[in-house]
Amino acid sequence: MRKILIFGLLFLIGCCGYSTRSLLPGYLKTVYVSDVDNKTLRPLLGENLHDGLVTAFSRNGRLRVSSDASADLVLKITITGYSRSAAVYDASRNVSQWKYELRFTGECRDQVKNTILWDSRNTISEVLDAESDEEEGIRQLLERAADEIVRSMLLAW
Repeated sequence: MRKILIFGLLFLIGCCGYSTRSLLPGYLKTVYVSDVDNKTLRPLLGENLHDGLVTAFSRNGRLRVSSDASADLVLKITITGYSRSAAVYDASRNVSQWKYELRFTGECRDQVKNTILWDSRNTISEVLDAESDEEEGIRQLLERAADEIVRSMLLAW
């Protein structure tokens, strides 16, 4: 009886796996990241997010980034909002942390099957110490947004 119980537990443990592999089908090998449309007044957000997405896909390694719009997948992102606001004040009522927020919409089209693989309306936030300048806050915010877009897109399937 004890052997059966141990075998049963081992069987159950073996069935409860976790994988970080992409759930994308095997025929999807390449992704084209189109220019990011920036609907805000903050310059260079679109260009910097585009570069961050290319880096994030390259670092992830599951899809090869293509410069050709006829790739297996085409990713389109539109930045719809950017803001910076005080998040935390110290005892002297000085800002000790800033909250940076990026709002965007995105769509990834499977061009092989002509379907939408992933679409999103999302807000990414980052809170940083006030000593960090706004450019550093934006850099960290865009890096986090790129990583989140790649992660959620690869898990969407």
